[in-house]
Amino acid sequence: MQAWDALLCDLERKFSKQAVDKWLRSLKVLSFDACNLYLEAENSFQIAWFEEHVRKYVKDHFRNNNFHPIKIHFSETKKNRLKKKKQETTLPPLELDRPPLDPSQTFSNFLFEEKNSLTVELCKRLAPGSYNPLFLFGPHGVGKSHLLMACANRLQNAGLNVFFAHAETFTEHFVKAIRSSQMQKFRAIYRNQDVLIIDDVHCFANRAATQEELFHTFNTLHTSGKQIILSSHLPPSRIEDIEPRLISRFEWGIVLELFPLSAKMIGQVLKNRARLYHFSLPDPITEFLIEKFSASSIALMRALDALFLRHKTDRVISLGEVEILLSDLLEEEEKQKLTPEKIVSATSAYFGIRTNDILGKSRSRECTMPRKLAMFLCRTKLQLPYLTIGKIFGRDHSTVMTSINQVEKKSGNEEIDAALEEITKAISSTNVKS
Repeated sequence: MQAWDALLCDLERKFSKQAVDKWLRSLKVLSFDACNLYLEAENSFQIAWFEEHVRKYVKDHFRNNNFHPIKIHFSETKKNRLKKKKQETTLPPLELDRPPLDPSQTFSNFLFEEKNSLTVELCKRLAPGSYNPLFLFGPHGVGKSHLLMACANRLQNAGLNVFFAHAETFTEHFVKAIRSSQMQKFRAIYRNQDVLIIDDVHCFANRAATQEELFHTFNTLHTSGKQIILSSHLPPSRIEDIEPRLISRFEWGIVLELFPLSAKMIGQVLKNRARLYHFSLPDPITEFLIEKFSASSIALMRALDALFLRHKTDRVISLGEVEILLSDLLEEEEKQKLTPEKIVSATSAYFGIRTNDILGKSRSRECTMPRKLAMFLCRTKLQLPYLTIGKIFGRDHSTVMTSINQVEKKSGNEEIDAALEEITKAISSTNVKS
């Protein structure tokens, strides 16, 4: 089949000839017509590799002479099917490791402010099937996992079978089931729950085979009226590299946002955690920890845990002792801080120019627009004074103000908004994630 041969040649440029020979050319062509190609695989690994790496590309690029898409269908060799059938009768039950629900994470000890009250109230009132799925989103560290766990505990206490898993756990279970030829058992476990909760679904990005399995798991549960609860750091419409059909299902029920806590409420969270350790946390220490570890909730809690473990006496700790005991973590946090240099570097990388072009004297649009965006980000992300920004970029105070105002006035411009979004993602990825 000429179209298949041409596709394999294209894929050699995308992967390598060695990979294509191993995973694709070894597939046997059973039959084909104008819009369908039937292939036989030696084993399930070949099919899984195809689904994970090639399926999405094929949907966009595999066409017949009339430019109609050609669908690819798989079967395994008869020998392998018989082997798998024999294995299924002798294999032990599929063991899917998953941590138990944390009984300490409940609605009663979930601290929230007025801006999050509606989201929390709807989670409390959730009855299976009422909002399906329930989709929570918000930046790192706002308490999504705690709220999901609170939902899980409440529904389990009501007598329902609840399966709580992180997206990475779902993927690990899926891979384990494929490798042990126990996909039917995997599906029996995931698709026979009253409630399925998956945290951080954005982690499914670029995992075609896992997305395919999640799609069918979602459909099975939803059709049966079983509750699905999901979370992500972004709303469904803004998650990248997830199939549109999955995104649309994420939006079928209700999408709720969780907003970041104020410094005052974060302080209360710290004090509550310290209370669990029977550890006294004075206000100055609380404020110090929030100030020094503000970029990441994980780093903040890690610092508190380290402080408790390293302070081995019962007396109240002093600020000087905190600085000594956490010196390694403070140094690490300092290295991760967002800086003007990181902003300039990310901006130059996005536009494909040198950092010297942004910081230099060139007035070409190729350099002036990136320079204005970098100034704008230094102002909005770092709250730097205009004079300080001027010193960094070698410009006077009025030039900096004018440049930043020009970027603000262009809010809504597709090109500017896209650039700011991508540069912000780049500088965020260089910092500690929560």
